[in-house]
Amino acid sequence: MKVYGITGISRKVIDELVEHGIKSVELRSSQNVLAASRAREGDLVFLTPRSQDELVPGAEGVLARILEKNVSLHRTAFSEDAEEREMLVARLKLSLVNICRAADYERTGSCEVVFSFRARAFECW
Repeated sequence: MKVYGITGISRKVIDELVEHGIKSVELRSSQNVLAASRAREGDLVFLTPRSQDELVPGAEGVLARILEKNVSLHRTAFSEDAEEREMLVARLKLSLVNICRAADYERTGSCEVVFSFRARAFECW
């Protein structure tokens, strides 16, 4: 089973997901948007406050199921000169499955920004 890692999530967001069981998150970092775009509704994701560079076996986080997913392009105008920028943003509505610790992980893909967690790699409590 493939479980994508969503890294660098604030502890406040994770705490709200644990407290309420359901949480919508907006992802803007490129590696998280890429992971969200590859995942499907119904898939599991592992959210951790650790950054991509700090992810090690034993990283704590939460396992959540994607209830809804929306990946879209946002345009932002900066001045009257019509200067604008585009940013790909992913919105996920998540349902808590369990609080977990990743026993192992692997980097997948040629860009090495999407993490894949094996089902047996989770220790849940």
